[in-house]
Formats: sequence, structure tokens, C-alpha cells
Amino acid sequence: MKTLVATGPAHPLYYPIVPLAWALRAAGHEVLVAAPESFDGPVRGSGLPMAPVCGPLDMGEVMAKDRDGGRVQVPDSDEEMAEGIGRGFGRLAARTLEGTAELVARWSPDLVVAESYGYAAAAAAAARHGIPWVKHVVGPGDLPVDPWVAAELQPELKELGLDVLPEPALVLDNCPPLLGDPVPGARPLRYVPYGEPGTVPEWVLRPRTRPRLLITLGSVQPQIGGAPMLGQIVRSLGELDAELVVAVADHLVGQLGPLPDSVVATGWQSLTSVLPGCDAAVHHGGPGTMMACLVHGVPQVVVPGRGKPLDAIARLVDHGAVRRIHPPELTPESMLDAVRTLLEDPSYAERARSVAEDIARQPSPGLAVPVLEDLAAGHRA
Repeated sequence: MKTLVATGPAHPLYYPIVPLAWALRAAGHEVLVAAPESFDGPVRGSGLPMAPVCGPLDMGEVMAKDRDGGRVQVPDSDEEMAEGIGRGFGRLAARTLEGTAELVARWSPDLVVAESYGYAAAAAAAARHGIPWVKHVVGPGDLPVDPWVAAELQPELKELGLDVLPEPALVLDNCPPLLGDPVPGARPLRYVPYGEPGTVPEWVLRPRTRPRLLITLGSVQPQIGGAPMLGQIVRSLGELDAELVVAVADHLVGQLGPLPDSVVATGWQSLTSVLPGCDAAVHHGGPGTMMACLVHGVPQVVVPGRGKPLDAIARLVDHGAVRRIHPPELTPESMLDAVRTLLEDPSYAERARSVAEDIARQPSPGLAVPVLEDLAAGHRA
């Protein structure tokens, strides 16, 4: 079976789908990733081949500018995020649709798998060539972007002879029941965290004599002015008798300001490599970071940014695995108090481990392979 995996040029969208691609390869199937040329590095790092569907593309520019190159208005509320993000991914699809359709025509896949934001070009191309497509949820809190993606892509859909974007033949939902209501009709799938491979730091495997805390604001927020905030959080936690690991892009480390002596590592960190050596985490509420922590049973303090999975975070707060600080309430004192509580009260770690057990009970990506085989075979018949 030949499977085309389509994704936007963004790590949080591609990484959740990598374990399924590996499962397909391990079962003997061909897998080809379709993405803009500039995403070659992350795809190559995941051990999969890629065919570019357009030239270099900056995702930030696509989201920030309309088709005429004018700046789009930044959403003022979480409610406006769905339209803004949906239209941005519609513009992405407009840039990649021709190349994706040509690739589908040349390679003739039996199945197309696409993540739940950058799916539109692949879905339209699959429909044009009569190939079933599968939507792969990227984690808890997917925004309802579909109507706005389709609205932005209307001119291109008409050129293909399509009135609407086709519905997927199957949805794979990797959000565990505890964190959100299941997508109607979807097949559950275990969330398996993936991070870029690399050498595991020696301190991860070293026995700990005091707690170790991971601190990150993800890959986007520090680049748009959040680095000083991250540095402030780190300095406030320097009062703890704990080791601090700061995950941030290497080129932004200098913007953090002076850091306490308790920091054992700064810069790029593969979460799948370092989380097994951490006792708690502080982060921005990104679905990938949150799910990676949960898979490893790590309790968390979350300062949720705009557009993050607020319902899932609230459920984790109610479950007792997470402490939440609303951004207006963030102070050095509130952060220090939240982390101290997390480390001193063992119930948070116990609750986090119970979520990890809930995730582990979901069907693995390997068990989805026969389902996809049957879907492709049924279509060919």
C-alpha cells in the first residue's frame, strides 16, 4: 500500500503523525511525506522521505498576510482564533494545492493521510483523483477551522470542479477520553510523542538528588517576544531547591537574561529524550508539550497561551494533574507557589501517572494499520 502523508510546515502538526507513518513503514508499506520544500529537515530527521509540493514557505508569513500581501488583523479573542487560523490554513492550501495534486497524479497513492489543520490541499487532491483520505487529529483542543479553510479556498476548489472540501473516509482521534469528548465516528488512537532524535544528555540518566523541572514556552511564543517572560519564570524558580532545564531555541538563549546557577541545561531539547529525567514541567499549554508530559506521567504548571486547548487544561486541573495560572495572574510569587505545591503534594504526580495509564490503554498506531489497509482495499474493490 502506498500512503501519502500530507502536512503543513509546522512541527506541532507533523510530529503527532510520525508514529503512524512509522507503523505503516514497519508493516512493509510505502510512505511519502508531502510538504513545502523548507520542511525537508524535520521530515528527513524523522527518517521518512519527502516530496516537496511547493518551494520554501514560511508558515508565519502565510498566517500573518492575506493573499494580496497585506497584514491580517490579529485575533482579539479565543473565539476569533478559529476563523483567523482557518483562513491562514486556507491560504496555505492555495499555495500547495497545485503541487499536491500533481504529486498525487504522479505517485498514485492508495491512501492519503493528513493532519487536522493543513489537510485541505491533500483532501482536495485526493477527491480529484478518487482516493480516500484520512484525517489525523494532532492532539486535544483542535479548533473548529474547517468552515474557514473551505471559505478561503473556494476559488481553487471551483477550478477543481469541487463545491466543498470532501469529508474524510476516516478520522483518527489521538485525544484520550479524559481530555475531551471523542470525535463522533472517529477511531481512537494512542498519542505517541515524537521528538527530533538526538543524543540523550548525560544528566537525564544521572540519579537525581533533588527535583528536576522542565521549563518551556514552546517554539513560537519565545520568537514573538516571549523570551524575556521565559527568563523571568526561570529566575523566579531559582529559589527552589531544584534543577532547572530550559527548553528554548538555541539562538534565543541569550535573550533570557541572567539565569540562576540551578539551571543544568538551556537551548533546544527533545522532549521525548529529557522528560523521563524530569519530575515536573512548566509550559504554555501547547498540545504537543502537554501530551508529551502526560505520556511520561509528569505533573505540570500551565500558563495557557491564546488558542491553546483550554477545555482539556481545565479537565486536567479538575483531575488534579495540573496547576493552572491564568496569564493576567502570572507573577514570580504565583509561579513559585504553584510549582512548590506541585513538587510537595504527591497527589499531582499520582494523578499525572493515572492520565499516562489512560493514554496507554488507547489502541497503538500499529493497530490502526490493518484498518487503513482495509480502507484502501475496499476502495480499490
